[in-house]
Amino acid sequence: MSEFKCTLWPTGEVLTLNGEETLLKQLKETGKKIKSSCGGCATCTDCMIVVKSGEMNLTPQTFEELRLLGNVFHITKERLSCQTRITGDVTLDISAHEKGASSAKGANTHSSGPKSTTTILKKKEEVAKAVRENEEKSREKPSEDWYRHWESSEADDPSKPKKLGGGKKPKAFNYSENDDSDKKDND
Repeated sequence: MSEFKCTLWPTGEVLTLNGEETLLKQLKETGKKIKSSCGGCATCTDCMIVVKSGEMNLTPQTFEELRLLGNVFHITKERLSCQTRITGDVTLDISAHEKGASSAKGANTHSSGPKSTTTILKKKEEVAKAVRENEEKSREKPSEDWYRHWESSEADDPSKPKKLGGGKKPKAFNYSENDDSDKKDND
């Protein structure tokens, strides 16, 4: 059984881990708090860790890990600890799993781009004021030009007859060159 050195960032704590078990299982056994909703089945991204150094000393990404995180490890350096085993010395960032870190599920995911959810809370008075303003605007009489504009038509005005745009057959186009030359000769 081979053992390797694992340095945890930001604390700088050094652990000795074996290469047979997943990082999630070994870190939990040493008392580190790693979030994992699925229990290590690779159906969530809660156990994500960031590899600071030694990325070549990790097992290749599994299909399940690629399905959840995509193939952008070379950019983000993020891996699922439930699917990763070490094969050499590594430095890992587990700061996302500390008590002060965000508890929102998927806060560190990047598969669909960075998500920023800002919730704006309004006081009841502000909401009531906005509702009153909207009701007042809807009660106001609209401008005469637009008010029930569909009922008035231009055909009601006798000076402007209503154009229906149909009822006449199109004139046939004459393709013969002889007729054109005859007309030119007559002119």
